[in-house]
Amino acid sequence: MTDIAYEELSQAASELLLVDVRLREEVREQGQLPGSHVLPVQELEEALGMSEADFEKKYGFAKIRPGDERLVITCRSGRRVGIADEALKANGFSKHRLYRGSFLDWTAKGGPVEKPGKPYEPKE
Repeated sequence: MTDIAYEELSQAASELLLVDVRLREEVREQGQLPGSHVLPVQELEEALGMSEADFEKKYGFAKIRPGDERLVITCRSGRRVGIADEALKANGFSKHRLYRGSFLDWTAKGGPVEKPGKPYEPKE
């Protein structure tokens, strides 16, 4: 597991699986990195225990896997990235990467933002 910087992320974003661990409401208000998916850090532990079908129904993308080298975790400032990292490591993840600068770094460097954010809304 290594960090990823803005320069690399901005060049390879379309090939990566970007998971934003902010709350859905934050993403709606602040916007999101293009192509990112929302999985709030508060739901991460429970989400990792879900079946593939239940995960996709709730989050709108395929369940994340421990060996996926495309997985990049982001949040607003980088704090929740660390919390998510600990949860992922406790569940066997070791290949994911962390964007510690997260949304604040992305916007400060002029990265494109989908605003308003459109987090996937779970189907009941």
